[in-house]
Amino acid sequence: MSDKISVNSQHTEAFEKKEVSHLDARATLLRLMSYMLRHKTLLLTAIVFLMLTGTIEASFVKSIDLILKSGFLNGDDWFVRWSGLLLMGILAARAITGYIGNYTMAKTGRLVIFSLRQDIFGKMISLPTPYFDRTTSAQTIAKLIYDVEATSTAITDTLSIMFRESFKAIGLIVFLFWSEWRLTLIFLFIVPLVVLVAGYTNRRFRRTSKKIQGSMGGIGDTVKEAVVGQKVIKVYNGQAQEVENFNRANEFNLQQNLKRAKVSAGLVPMTMLLVAPAIAVILYIFLNYLRTGPESVVQFSTYIMACLALMSPLKRLAKVNEKIQVGVTAADSVFQVIDETPEVDTGSIQLDNIRGHVTFDNVTFKYRESDEQSVLNNINLHIKPGERVALVGPSGSGKSTITSLILRFYTPQQGRIFIDGVDVNDICLKGLRSQVALVSQETTLFDDTIGRNIMYGMLDQYDEARLQAAIKAAHVDEFLDEMPLGLDTMVGESGLRLSGGQRQRVAIARAIYKNAPLLILDEATSALDNKSERFVQDALETLMKGRTSLVVAHRLSTIESADNIIVLERGKIVEQGPHKQLIKKSGVYADLHRAQSGNLKKGFFFWNR
Repeated sequence: MSDKISVNSQHTEAFEKKEVSHLDARATLLRLMSYMLRHKTLLLTAIVFLMLTGTIEASFVKSIDLILKSGFLNGDDWFVRWSGLLLMGILAARAITGYIGNYTMAKTGRLVIFSLRQDIFGKMISLPTPYFDRTTSAQTIAKLIYDVEATSTAITDTLSIMFRESFKAIGLIVFLFWSEWRLTLIFLFIVPLVVLVAGYTNRRFRRTSKKIQGSMGGIGDTVKEAVVGQKVIKVYNGQAQEVENFNRANEFNLQQNLKRAKVSAGLVPMTMLLVAPAIAVILYIFLNYLRTGPESVVQFSTYIMACLALMSPLKRLAKVNEKIQVGVTAADSVFQVIDETPEVDTGSIQLDNIRGHVTFDNVTFKYRESDEQSVLNNINLHIKPGERVALVGPSGSGKSTITSLILRFYTPQQGRIFIDGVDVNDICLKGLRSQVALVSQETTLFDDTIGRNIMYGMLDQYDEARLQAAIKAAHVDEFLDEMPLGLDTMVGESGLRLSGGQRQRVAIARAIYKNAPLLILDEATSALDNKSERFVQDALETLMKGRTSLVVAHRLSTIESADNIIVLERGKIVEQGPHKQLIKKSGVYADLHRAQSGNLKKGFFFWNR
């Protein structure tokens, strides 16, 4: 655990290793722009008004020139009379164009964020199970929230600056050339130097931006673990340890942000240091060679004002690269998820109302190709329609893996799996899973009502009689009557407003409501107290009649009535048969059964002393 956040090593190292080349960055930027081009009218409106804003801001210098010449130097009557209205009109125009330009660009950005989040979430829920095995939920959430926000905000800010400040700069440069082109050429000599500085910061920003993206995943992982495990943290007084873990992640994030801030803070001063000599040379030349009389004061004042005013858009344009790098880095992270290969559906056969004949033919499986040892080794298994089959064995023997392969969460490296004689890879994925009901050891409820959790994924099949039958069969009605809102009671995040037994019964009611011909029970009664377990066992007995049932169990007392008990050890089937036959055999199952029976008796005598 020592360097668990060194810094969330795997996540951060992945970011550090993947450098975005100039070509990749350009391709990512163009792809991001394609999202903005979905809103062409809005984007074009924003660009036009931002350009107008920049042009009007540039005209301020010309307005000052007119005020000094016509108002103060020449004292023209018409100008003195109308100058106030002229200035007010310019300011009003600037306010109106600025508002429209900024709002329409911001709206475009929010629409891009909306589209990106829809695309990334739509892809996320279609990704295969192995993706979630190697990616933490906190990392995925960081992409969906932080990265998407950073992507669009950076790009919309960039476009706003580029169009507004570019036109402001162009207007000021035109004014400078019109005022004194020779001096302006001297001033523009610094532009190549500014480009070189921007190129240097471009590389630095790219490196630090990717590390910052990685550090956000590290922070998310640590926070999620602290929230999910808050009870364990309190019981074992692990607050200091979790604070230390978070501090490591937070410290890394701080250091990377400070590195980027150092580069960002140095960009403008470096630009000003490059401009200062040019201004000094212009001042020297003007005072020594171009000064002619009183009008030269006005000419020089407005010229220097224009030079100084040009510094503002140049500084903002120089910092545009920082925003582009942030946006491209975040967009690259987002597009990695969008470009992930979704769960492959190779099936073309639609099976309706399957009988439930399941066959494993010499199946071998490992979760990663790089793993030395297989989770399942040459599994041959035949489950007849309507048969109750129990999978038992020590943890890690492959019991739950068998159920995952039936549901095609994973694909075996060797061997084939058949349902009713059809290879599961040839069955339409949605159709296959519609024929299976699952109650897993890790009860999954969604932050919704009890009723909608029971009918989850089947809201379009609402049937009041069917719903009430499922509620009664799973004994949900026993605690439902105590809920003030009944079926409309919210269960909270992960069902935390319900007890463990209540959550399990709601999950069982969901399986009963689905009424699927193939039933998988993975420790379905693990969270129930003795009374609830007795009720639910009765319900499950009714549910399993006429259905092919695959039961994963640690407590052997719950599967003694199974038609066939498959005993697994280190990924291999070592025994199989009915309960009585296996007991007489005095093998692995009999040893497990005696060990559990002995522990139960010890527990009984302990509690009754």
